[in-house]
Amino acid sequence: MTSRRILIGILALTAAIYLPGVFLHDFVTLDDLLLIVQNDKVHGLHPGNIFQVLRSYDPELYVPLTLMTYQMEYTISGLHPYLYHLDNLLLHLGSITLVFFVMKTMTRSEKSALVIAALFALHPLQTEAVSWAAARKDLLSGFLVLLSILLFLQYRDTQSKRSYGWSIALYVLALMAKVSVILIPFSILLLDLLRRDFRFRKGSVEFAPFGIAAIFFGIIAMFGKTLQLRQLTIVEQFLLSMKELVFYIAKLFLPNGLTVYQPQFTPVTFESPEFLGATVIVVILIAAAIMLRKRAPHFTFGLALYALAVAPSFMNFWKKGTLYFASDRYVYIGIIGIALATVTILMPMLDRINARMRTAIGALILLLMTGTSFAQAMTWTDSAALYTRSLHIHPDFAVALNNLGAAQYQDGEKEEALATYERARATDPTLTSASVNIALYWRKEGDPQKAMETIQAGLQAIPEGRPAFDEEVTAWNILGLLYDERGMREEALTAYRKAVERAPESADAHYNLGVTAQKYGLLLEARDHLALYLAWKPRDLEARYRLAAVQAETGMLPDAAKNLRIILDEDPEYQNAAEHLERIMEMMK
Repeated sequence: MTSRRILIGILALTAAIYLPGVFLHDFVTLDDLLLIVQNDKVHGLHPGNIFQVLRSYDPELYVPLTLMTYQMEYTISGLHPYLYHLDNLLLHLGSITLVFFVMKTMTRSEKSALVIAALFALHPLQTEAVSWAAARKDLLSGFLVLLSILLFLQYRDTQSKRSYGWSIALYVLALMAKVSVILIPFSILLLDLLRRDFRFRKGSVEFAPFGIAAIFFGIIAMFGKTLQLRQLTIVEQFLLSMKELVFYIAKLFLPNGLTVYQPQFTPVTFESPEFLGATVIVVILIAAAIMLRKRAPHFTFGLALYALAVAPSFMNFWKKGTLYFASDRYVYIGIIGIALATVTILMPMLDRINARMRTAIGALILLLMTGTSFAQAMTWTDSAALYTRSLHIHPDFAVALNNLGAAQYQDGEKEEALATYERARATDPTLTSASVNIALYWRKEGDPQKAMETIQAGLQAIPEGRPAFDEEVTAWNILGLLYDERGMREEALTAYRKAVERAPESADAHYNLGVTAQKYGLLLEARDHLALYLAWKPRDLEARYRLAAVQAETGMLPDAAKNLRIILDEDPEYQNAAEHLERIMEMMK
């Protein structure tokens, strides 16, 4: 009963930290716009949208189940952020409960399980995952994989086939939420080995379905990460991995300097003390885990669980030309392993201290974690607060400067926004998004010439051989628009074609080229690019109507009629489509 009361107290403290944010926090421009606010695929729960999320990435990760939760929330509350934040909190509260029961089953110690659950619940490292609507994938996959492990442990105790079947099903759902939990269930094999209860045949049979699911979703995930794999050498990947592993362990004990961005500014080499030191620390921890595997198996298991949980994030260091060595949300489940290893070593020492002292130490730690987590959660109130916090830690980080400028502009602080954009571009001239934002500023201020010069300078600064980012495609599209507005037909078409050439997978690039080609009577080119656009966005009725018009003009009357019927099936009140279809049917008689 005492343990349950303490667990309820932990849950209440967690709610106290994050519940204000449910009602105060807005969506932030970092990924919330991409995944929720501007993502047509999650605006409603119907077969078309479900099919879309099942066949698409976000743009790098395969997370269809996560996107389906957004679909449900949009159906209930539209784009009001409170429900998205509330569901994040509920998932975190559920995971806290699961951590307690999983750790209790594994360690056979309610005291250890409560301490681990408290660290998991209240530590400031967790605020990014809980407070950020776009981090739903980490919360949802974590909750599902913990429930899967708990049911698997129940199966081990009871031999219940139902528990085993549900464990497999939940693991598959966890992978559909985010594949980063792919390795976590296999840590149980290590625990069996440490407890000298490992049976090869038994383990092979039990884990075969998990292995099949892991291979299947691992292959799917690889298709979204090919760009990352091309940009880093094996040595760079290894060294950044070492730094990331040490970073989270250090922040468990001293959670200062936490922010949404952790960029890597210095060269990634063995000669650098930070990477050499991190590698030495990891080697020491591995040696300690091996040496203590018999005397303290849970220490070894905890470190292994941590490594398995964090390892998939080793593919996420390089993002749009910038290196990041860590992101707090990546350790959401991994913190359980660090906590278990720490508790295994420290608990016997604390048991030697008198009860009052232990209680005072515990209360002080809880108070510090709760206060720090609340303050950290408040940095997610809106975009300006988020990027201001990041710049407090990294004052000259161009990406944060550019994003702060966008937040300032959205809040009506136009002159401040322009100054922040310019500072971002001066800090990193290759940051195309800063040039795009400056150009848009001047276009809205009525100076298209300065806007064109800004875009051209930004495009010229792109390093040779760099892959095309969304920002570059946007730059070419804006340049095409600026040319078109000034009647410079050939220059506009050239800019739009360049966007398609640089990013043939960009739906917007094909749409802009298709519309402009139609405007200038290049009907075959318009037809091809509008059709490609609709392959990605089949529910865009305006684009489909344009395609139907081009098809009719090029003599493809049956195809035009087919597209017009599709429009009317979606929107029977689309008058132009109805009239156009009637004329085409007369012509086909």
